Amino acid sequence: YRSLTGEGNFNWRFVFPFQYLEAEERLVWDRKENFFSIDKSQEKLPPVLQIQVWDADYVMPDDFLGSLQLDLSHFPRGSKTAGQCSLRLLDEDSPRLSLFQQRRVKGWWPVLNPAEDGDELTGKVELELELVSAEEAETSPVGLGRAQPHALPEPSRPDDSFVWITNPLKSLRFVVWRN
Repeated sequence: YRSLTGEGNFNWRFVFPFQYLEAEERLVWDRKENFFSIDKSQEKLPPVLQIQVWDADYVMPDDFLGSLQLDLSHFPRGSKTAGQCSLRLLDEDSPRLSLFQQRRVKGWWPVLNPAEDGDELTGKVELELELVSAEEAETSPVGLGRAQPHALPEPSRPDDSFVWITNPLKSLRFVVWRN
């Protein structure tokens, strides 16, 4: 919220339990066909992680900025820094890896907004993905979000933010002076 530079810092842990069939390279999802079904059925899905970036607004509707879709069994290797991250990472000839073999990946990936004249780079996202077995998760549990155990640190957010009610002179400086 209220970012002056367009940079957002979000440090949160998500935990997704799932079953994976290594021979078929598919996730197994147990679900009911409809509300009235008694038995669950299994659905086999490709292991795809979709990240979406939205601009959070208080008054206006949130704006879609872009998305990133990663096939976890065959996705591009991330950049080490944000400066090295570009659309070339998503080319078919770029180096690829599998999270199911690597087990832990960290890097920067480009966020795209599909435009009429081709994909447009709208941002970059830093991700750390870690795959653990059910036994490893039980012996070394982690908390959701920033909760205990093994809590994540608070993100380093900038000191200045755009709150026009509390500081109208600062608002004029960033709105009028730039133009």
